[in-house]
Amino acid sequence: MLELYHFYGATCGLKARLAVAEKRIEIIDRAVDRKFLRTAEYLKLNPNAVVPTLVHDGVVLTESTVIINYLDDAFEERPLKPHTAIGHAHVLWWMKRADDSLTDIGMLTYTVSMRPKLQQLGADELRQYFNGIPNAAARARRRQIVESGLHNPDFPVALNRLRLMLADLENTLAQSSWLVGNDYTLADLAMTPLLERLVEMRCEDMWRLERPKVTDWWERVMGRSSYRSCVVDKPNPEAAQHAEYGQAAWPEIKRLFFA
Repeated sequence: MLELYHFYGATCGLKARLAVAEKRIEIIDRAVDRKFLRTAEYLKLNPNAVVPTLVHDGVVLTESTVIINYLDDAFEERPLKPHTAIGHAHVLWWMKRADDSLTDIGMLTYTVSMRPKLQQLGADELRQYFNGIPNAAARARRRQIVESGLHNPDFPVALNRLRLMLADLENTLAQSSWLVGNDYTLADLAMTPLLERLVEMRCEDMWRLERPKVTDWWERVMGRSSYRSCVVDKPNPEAAQHAEYGQAAWPEIKRLFFA
């Protein structure tokens, strides 16, 4: 039995769902909400109180990169990694690149879109919210985001790292159709949720204005059946919120991003 815990709107949850869709694996879909992540029941599975979590015949796996790699290894049909050692290494490099960019995507999302709602919480509620984040570093980042917003000195740093990420994509895609050679792999899959969040935040001009290879790649990603089933057919319920706040903040984001 294969169970996948996630919630619609989670970047890493989308990554796992894309892998399931690409591999055409039958799963028990455990779609939950954010509150469930802090329950004793879920914390037994994932002490970090995040998604995704995969349970395969009673064995628990956490971390989206681990999960998508496991799914590709455990289910051999429709492989998503090259058979060569160097190809495999390049896929792993991009998977790490995606993981390294998650903090920057989180910085953008929480600073622009999630912060306004958190600011509406009372002092006790906000304290309880922070205390419910098990990871100390993540808790400190979230606290700084709520306190500083766009004035957070780490915000332009995160935007610069996203700019470098998109430059890496453009340079690589100038040499091949997909990120590793001419076949869609876990490399492309791992990067997809990051750009999807930028689209939701109305920040797609980060690449549409000056990165034609990324623009073409993204159009092909959106044309895949996995994207349609995971994103189009099951949209992020927070997408409208991201769009509203992202569009309002875009002039300042654009100024910092293209500085």
